[in-house]
Amino acid sequence: MHASPSAAPLSVYFCGTEKCAPGHFFGPAVRQHYLIHFILRGKGIYRTAQRDFSLAGGQAFLIRPGETTYYEADCADPWEYSWMAFDGPEADRLLEEYGLSQNLVCRFQTVEQIEFFFTRAIAEFESGRFCSESMTGWFYLIYACILREADSYAGFSGEELYFRAAVAYIRNNFGYPVSVMDVAQFVGIDRTYLYRIFRSRCGKSPKEYLTQYRLDAARTMLRKKEYSITEIALSCGFHDSSTFCKCFHKEMGLSPLAYRKAITVQT
Repeated sequence: MHASPSAAPLSVYFCGTEKCAPGHFFGPAVRQHYLIHFILRGKGIYRTAQRDFSLAGGQAFLIRPGETTYYEADCADPWEYSWMAFDGPEADRLLEEYGLSQNLVCRFQTVEQIEFFFTRAIAEFESGRFCSESMTGWFYLIYACILREADSYAGFSGEELYFRAAVAYIRNNFGYPVSVMDVAQFVGIDRTYLYRIFRSRCGKSPKEYLTQYRLDAARTMLRKKEYSITEIALSCGFHDSSTFCKCFHKEMGLSPLAYRKAITVQT
């Protein structure tokens, strides 16, 4: 696929997937655009002028335009990956935001999500019936699976990574009717394991953490008189104002309205 004649903020040029044969390699070569590979399973090496990386499923590696690179599938456990080529001013911003402007390797959640999005993106690309906006949409869905600041997690255990991913999901989605099952599915583990991780890391169950986060957000909104109780309840992920009021009273010992009045008197 080619970029549109106009200078688009983000252009996706092609995408694909490959189950490599043992020892399959590419390079040394230079690419004209950014190219990111998501390793679905298996192992391999990625080599740049600066260093070598030994990589496995659940990791992704970025190839920068104009740089000589080489990558090779493991002989015993060859990798399978999906890739996408892209470029544009928006690409630079995204790479900076996700910590990939300096680091070439990152982690992502989860393999199932990546495969789901790539299967549909590739099918649309190969059909020839697509538009640049559609392919850009698939790119954003795929790119959003990358764990931000991935290299800062290098010294953390798997449990810590799961916990951080779950907490980030809760903080970004607490205002929607998400459940603990949604959190577990996003992270890629079962509810029982997620429960054990939360109890170990913060002393709360995932449900307690989610409820507490919603109530904290609700208290912030209660300080502003322009929001009604119903608006606050729905904005913070509660099914209705009645459920919100019961949870709030259980936590604070008074109703949301009483809390708002008390805050008003104090200020």
